[in-house]
Amino acid sequence: MKRLALYLFLLIYSFSFASFGAEEKSKDVVEGLENSRFGPGKAIEAFDKEQGFKLSSKAANAMKVSFEKLNQQSPWRVPKEAIINLKQSTGVYRKYNDWTSMVLVKILKREGDIFIVASEDLEKGDEIAITGANFLRMIDADLNSTTVDSCAH
Repeated sequence: MKRLALYLFLLIYSFSFASFGAEEKSKDVVEGLENSRFGPGKAIEAFDKEQGFKLSSKAANAMKVSFEKLNQQSPWRVPKEAIINLKQSTGVYRKYNDWTSMVLVKILKREGDIFIVASEDLEKGDEIAITGANFLRMIDADLNSTTVDSCAH
């Protein structure tokens, strides 16, 4: 009986270490996957929660993302395609030092497909996405998501 108890103890003890090692390995694989989502030579070259993301020029061309410099002081005239609506907020995507992030704007007026906007976070000389802003929104949402995409497509 003592021998059976000893075998049972060793069996349980060895399984606990085996499953602990597998759990650690699985965690490393997920972390490695997360880190491989962006970097040099990829569509997203860098990501930072505060600064936004750096989109490669190849990806920008493929998604037809283009930026235009704001050449005057506020308020700014921006095309309808530049405007992003997110729940109760409205914004545009700004590129600053190659980092792209959404900046909140207030719509002052609409003139057909042109919006007159103001923002405390935009300045003369900033670049805003005038085409492809919806693609930038999808990238931003994916990068800032707290869930792991486990789909195979």
